[in-house]
Amino acid sequence: MLKKYTFNSDINGYQVLFLGAIHGNEPCGSQAIFKVVEKFASHSIFPLQGSVSFIPICNPLAFERNIRQIDENLNRIIRPYALPQTYEQHLAVELVEHISSADIIIDLHSTSAPAAEPFIFSDYPDKLADQIAAAQNIKYIIKGWPQIYADHNTIQDFSTGNCAHTYGKTCLTVECGYNLDPLSIQTAYHVIMNTLLSLGILEGYPSLPVKQYNIIMDKLYIKTQSGRLSQEFHNLDKIKQGQTIAIYQDGTSIICPQDSYMLLPKADAKVNDEWFYLGHLQNN
Repeated sequence: MLKKYTFNSDINGYQVLFLGAIHGNEPCGSQAIFKVVEKFASHSIFPLQGSVSFIPICNPLAFERNIRQIDENLNRIIRPYALPQTYEQHLAVELVEHISSADIIIDLHSTSAPAAEPFIFSDYPDKLADQIAAAQNIKYIIKGWPQIYADHNTIQDFSTGNCAHTYGKTCLTVECGYNLDPLSIQTAYHVIMNTLLSLGILEGYPSLPVKQYNIIMDKLYIKTQSGRLSQEFHNLDKIKQGQTIAIYQDGTSIICPQDSYMLLPKADAKVNDEWFYLGHLQNN
């Protein structure tokens, strides 16, 4: 059973849920959550309205082993199962209950790419999601994830965002930086605090936000055979039209179709796995 911490006020308001370590090798959300839980538990902060809940470690066995997953990617299978078959499916059943009972879900992640800049996934934007995203000191907001996956019947998207949307809830997924960078913990901590401040659950005001840019996802590239990326790409690198992005073992190449942003490149992706995405800057 997942460990959940909840702090209630005596006034009606939003029920906010923060999730950490959906992937076991992404510790920043867990560590930031434990810091905030300690503040609530010691009564140095308290909710002025509504309630705040935290699940610091959503994939306990993978977290204990410092690996991404045990049997499968938890953030692609979060839905009800009558007869769960894998470790992550059992976790998914429990997470569905927690997500469906909250109003707002903030899912904290990090990435295996060094020097990764934080960004926000706003998969199903609504008024609340926009308000919370605008309160963060994070430059990039990425949109279009559901549409990307609708075009691919080989990979299903039962993510936290999809689950929340199914139950009519608001959800943001925040990539806080590189897995091993201490700054990712700081980013996750500020995301938690700025979210609660922006909703009036804590007293005060969120820190001054930065100018934000919306990146719209255009295409997901699946690694269909053995190959390699043409260079060491980082998330949000700018790619020029006509630039070679990847080269397959048989000599064929993937060429950038238009000026784009590189999104979530995985140099060590296995055949038939997600390899990278391309997106473009929305005119603000």
